[in-house]
Amino acid sequence: MDSPCAIRYNDCMTIHQLEYFLVCAKCASLTKAAEELYTTQPHVSMIIKSLETELGVTLFNRKARGVELTKEGRRIYPYAVNALKNTAFIFSACKENAHPSLRIAANSSSHMTALLADFYQKHPGGEIFLQYTECKTEDMLTLIFEQAYDLGFLFVPEHKTPALFQMLKHRRLEFTPLCTADLVLYVGQNHPLYGACAIEPKQLSELRFIQLEDDFFAVEDLLCDIHFHQIVKTNSSHMMISMLERTDLCNLGSFWLKDAFRQYDFGRITVNGFQDKVSFGYVRPGSRPLNAQEKSFLEFLQAAVHRDASWNRHNEFL
Repeated sequence: MDSPCAIRYNDCMTIHQLEYFLVCAKCASLTKAAEELYTTQPHVSMIIKSLETELGVTLFNRKARGVELTKEGRRIYPYAVNALKNTAFIFSACKENAHPSLRIAANSSSHMTALLADFYQKHPGGEIFLQYTECKTEDMLTLIFEQAYDLGFLFVPEHKTPALFQMLKHRRLEFTPLCTADLVLYVGQNHPLYGACAIEPKQLSELRFIQLEDDFFAVEDLLCDIHFHQIVKTNSSHMMISMLERTDLCNLGSFWLKDAFRQYDFGRITVNGFQDKVSFGYVRPGSRPLNAQEKSFLEFLQAAVHRDASWNRHNEFL
């Protein structure tokens, strides 16, 4: 026997019915809902009744001055909200397909945002739909595996490489390294260490830090034997930049484009013994070939990495 709330799958519940249900719940009145939906009160009543019949429950208690959700109505309300939201996403995704698209997830990086802005400039007039998000590495792998994003750009500390490849294998993803990066200390112009070229790891314990929220692949984990005075933890790159500009806090991070696309005049101090200890590259589904937009951006990115490496090799001999 079916439970009282069981949906009979031979019936056809529609998005149209759910929309009427949500508007009625918001307005607490069939008459007001009819006004918002540009229809009549009897039509609204008919739609709600048909939905209740299909679900086998009463969704609203009818009162003299309106309606209110029943226990069953309150139970399905959040599911109806999500159903309409996901429907909107489906239509939005279909519209996006009208233009070439590039969906990128990345670890927090001001270089990446600058690169994407320049890449977009090469596609004026809305010729490409660009979607970008910053996230932790483990979240990124999930997004790429679920095909919510096309490419994921990440930093991998040397000692965490085996763990990354194990996670990639489980999700059938591939990692392609593009370059190696140094572990550096970022400081603002007012910091006493601004202008320094290098620092010994043991000196870091004397400083105060702002770092991104905990990530299994955090580059500062390379210094596992050093105790850090972490004063601020954030997931906001804007917070990071403001704190470095306005306070005496430092940040441990990596940098892979040493001079190209430099946006902020922060001091970048090499941590001695930790040069080229971080890999920078991208992950993607191993079974799917790159599309035209992905190939174009990767060529653009690889050219920027090559120009930066050439610039730095040239200046080493000046």
